[in-house]
Amino acid sequence: MGRTILVTGGSGLLGSYVMRQLAERGDRVINFDAREPTGELAWWLRPVADHIRFVAGGVDMWGDVAAAVREFAPEVIVHTAAIVDLPLLNKRPGLAASVNFGGTFSVLEAARVFGVSRVVYISSIALLPSIQYQPVDAKHPIFLASEGPGGSFYAAAKVAGEAFCWAYHQSFGLDHIILRPSAVYGFGMRYPIYIKPMVENSVRGLPTRFAQGREFPRDYTHVLDVTQMVLRAVDIPAEKVRDRVFYAATGRPLVTAGQVAEVVKKLIPGADIEIGSGLSENDLIEIRYRGVLSIENARQQLGYEPQFGDIEQGIAQYIETYRRYLAETAP
Repeated sequence: MGRTILVTGGSGLLGSYVMRQLAERGDRVINFDAREPTGELAWWLRPVADHIRFVAGGVDMWGDVAAAVREFAPEVIVHTAAIVDLPLLNKRPGLAASVNFGGTFSVLEAARVFGVSRVVYISSIALLPSIQYQPVDAKHPIFLASEGPGGSFYAAAKVAGEAFCWAYHQSFGLDHIILRPSAVYGFGMRYPIYIKPMVENSVRGLPTRFAQGREFPRDYTHVLDVTQMVLRAVDIPAEKVRDRVFYAATGRPLVTAGQVAEVVKKLIPGADIEIGSGLSENDLIEIRYRGVLSIENARQQLGYEPQFGDIEQGIAQYIETYRRYLAETAP
């Protein structure tokens, strides 16, 4: 039996992939989430379902977090839990404070109180302001004299979470590593970022229509690559940790939604996808913090190398897995 790893938000996309790989290699895995995995992610976890312990609880509830950490005594906590619905958080900023930041505080405090060796905190590129230079590395500012983080309340909670990671490290010596993923995609994804409906509708023979967004660029990063980085952050010996902030990305030039559509059409002949020109109001805000991301420190210090840096390879893997899911779950 390997180490005990507690994953908050384990029923979500990244959490599910992390848990599966941890369980496959023999770690004792605790899924701390408000609900058990369902649908596609429950199917994804079937091979290891008997090796994952589900604990119901909310990260915004200190008592829930403390009880789980006290009972299972994890060596590492991977903190993925967060509300990712930016429009919702912009309407209800209290959720960003109580769940996203409050959950991070609960995790860090429980780690301090109960002697957890390391917290791997899943942050986001959304905390970047307008890009000042490329490739963007961990030295890039997140505050400018005239502008703050780009992702509004979601980003504000991530900034506060990162700041508290550092404060716990400075005051209590808590070991932490911060990962900032970009546009995570793959089988089981819930937030569409254009790619989900393109792939899944095309596999099922359905048309996909977007009124606008063709030029919107992202560093689309396959969930298996982000998972690889998470496991490397879990495993790196404390004495080898130098940097504590890494971009979980491909490090390649950005890919537009229009380019994604062309890749899907190439991989699925006959795919019916139309995407109009222009950007939405939200896109115009978000595009400011999209830029080429540096993964050099992750390569050098964590040994990270994306397997799906080529978007075509990543989408092909998504298509293959989605087809297998449909075949195995067909009535």
